[in-house]
Amino acid sequence: MSNIAPIEVLIAEDEETDAFFIKSAFDQLNFKCNVHMVKDGEEVMDFLNKRESYKGAPRPNIIFLDIKMPKKDGHETLVEIKKSELFRDIPVIMLSSSRAENDVFKSYENLANAHVPKSNGFPEMLKLVKSIEEFWFEYTMLPKQNN
Repeated sequence: MSNIAPIEVLIAEDEETDAFFIKSAFDQLNFKCNVHMVKDGEEVMDFLNKRESYKGAPRPNIIFLDIKMPKKDGHETLVEIKKSELFRDIPVIMLSSSRAENDVFKSYENLANAHVPKSNGFPEMLKLVKSIEEFWFEYTMLPKQNN
């Protein structure tokens, strides 16, 4: 199954290897996706607010946040997104190597739509991203973009 309009995906990931695996996995999906990569929470907010080099950035349909990032971590960024009337309707998935109970609790307490542990290696990442595609892109209705 393929979509007509591409799904705009924003991924915040500071680890280069993880970012490469995630981007490569999204590139292999059946759905058309425009994947936008940023390295920290400050860049997420610049992207959403179309500041600096992100002036022409599209509104993402879904956001993936790593928890441990420099400048502004994923939890801080999640709180800022969910407090904003402009962005709170965008689904946010915490994608983290942390399996700490505190991080999982904090993700849901701050209104994340899911907390998903990162996979080890590309084959596992591809499997994870394909399951995300099936649930979030095939079965779930995402909010339409309001550029």
